[in-house]
Amino acid sequence: MLDGYGSSGRATGYWVLFASILAASMAFVASSSLNVALPAIQVELGARGADLIWIPNAYVMVQASLIVVTGSMGDHYGRKRICMLGILLFGLASVVCSAAMTTGVIIAGRLAQGVGSSMIVPNSLAIVSAHFSRRGQGWAIGLWSGFTVLMAGLAPFFAGVATDLGMWRLVFLIHIPLGILAAVALVRYVPESFDKSKSKNSQRMSFLGSLLVILGLGGVTFGFIESSTFGFSNPIIIVAILGGLLAMAVFLSGEREGKFAILPLWLFRSRTFSASNFISLVFHGVIQPALLYLPLNLIQVQGYSATFTGLSIIPLILVATLGSTLVGPLLDRRGPRVPMALGLLITAIGFFFFAKIGVTGGESEYFSTFFLPVVLFGFGFGLTFAPLTMAAMASAPETNAGIASGVNHTVTRVGQVLVVGVLGGLAITWFGQLLMSDAYIQALPAEAQTQLSAESGNLAETGVPEWLTAEQQARVDEAIREAFAAAFSILMLIGAASCVVSAFVAIFTIDDRELRFRKGQDILDDSDALPGDKRKPRPDDSPHTPLRESP
Repeated sequence: MLDGYGSSGRATGYWVLFASILAASMAFVASSSLNVALPAIQVELGARGADLIWIPNAYVMVQASLIVVTGSMGDHYGRKRICMLGILLFGLASVVCSAAMTTGVIIAGRLAQGVGSSMIVPNSLAIVSAHFSRRGQGWAIGLWSGFTVLMAGLAPFFAGVATDLGMWRLVFLIHIPLGILAAVALVRYVPESFDKSKSKNSQRMSFLGSLLVILGLGGVTFGFIESSTFGFSNPIIIVAILGGLLAMAVFLSGEREGKFAILPLWLFRSRTFSASNFISLVFHGVIQPALLYLPLNLIQVQGYSATFTGLSIIPLILVATLGSTLVGPLLDRRGPRVPMALGLLITAIGFFFFAKIGVTGGESEYFSTFFLPVVLFGFGFGLTFAPLTMAAMASAPETNAGIASGVNHTVTRVGQVLVVGVLGGLAITWFGQLLMSDAYIQALPAEAQTQLSAESGNLAETGVPEWLTAEQQARVDEAIREAFAAAFSILMLIGAASCVVSAFVAIFTIDDRELRFRKGQDILDDSDALPGDKRKPRPDDSPHTPLRESP
């Protein structure tokens, strides 16, 4: 598979994959393992509810705000260099978090981790894209996708063991060895790569443009994250979202005039680039609520233990990894369009089966209820993830690999924030309506109905009035579980419909010929324009300047 690799040789290609996978896994593991430790952090450090929200959200907000800028920095100043700086910052921030005696210090450390992650993730993928030609790129991105999913998926298990042993601080350190190994491999075996704008006459990145991107994405992300706490009518939320949109509008206007040299807007002339990022926004947006509410469903509604819940989700991780690694070689031969559409449809089927389950008899019925949709969902995700990533990367020129990766990861993060915020709010509303419309609940005394309505925002953890009889409490608890299962089914049906629509978008907009054409040339000439694109390439934005490597 490495015969598609450039002049640096087969061995270097393996080291590129090794370093890039471990670097990205460092960031993904730190993100996926933290939730397991939050209850222990709350007990030991006396964290408030708001602190528990900000410990994970500070990371997401900063990463989403910076990832476009740091991806562009990699193209301008060296992808390996920026990735190395991110690993160093991420590692130092992790040590600070592990030694923290207050939640304020942890939140500050998480902010720094977000900065480091924004440097690592887009540039690790850009290094892979820049060092593999079109023929080997699908295989390489498939491995990158599969192994990062595997590492992120297995991390919560080890974090849970450390937390159960009373060593929650190790959760902030378990990814450090990955960073060390990645850094050593990057320094010793991976050549540097740049965008052509590294040349003397090129325009340098604008500080003002970078600031506008950060304020724009940061404002929108903050607004949607905190909307669940303050509500969309709160002035803070209104100012954050509108201010963020205004900053982004000013940035795009200036970038269109060539002032900032951060985001080459001509990338969006590619229908495949635009479509793949749209699908990323929708796909990752609906995936996130499923991953969030599935464990809650299993534990709070189906009565699974936390340990069994963790074990029950492992098949999802394993088949997702299998799907990503198997589809990689197919991408090089056939392109991403058909595998992506197939993966989206399989994911939709998994969503549909989740929606049909309802309340079950518990762990003993796992294999007859949840196992099949878990496997379908995971395999569909794996089949989709690598082709979607490849389409976003391969439709952009190699010289802009960093910014292409940054745009795709930003779209993914923003999609997760927006959809979780919107669907999360709707899920609470639907749950309350379903619960209060239950015939048995409507027959309860008005006082009990008022209490249940007031606490319905807690979803399946809605408190049952203690003054009711034991029989009434059991019936109310059953109604709560059924209402949550029904609300979960609505979310799953929305996910299924979104994946089906995305599959049709993929079929009709992803152009495999465009990817092969762009990756099969080294220098753009007048005959290399995309189908239907009459714009003649300019020397300052040619997408096929040969890759430059530092000594």
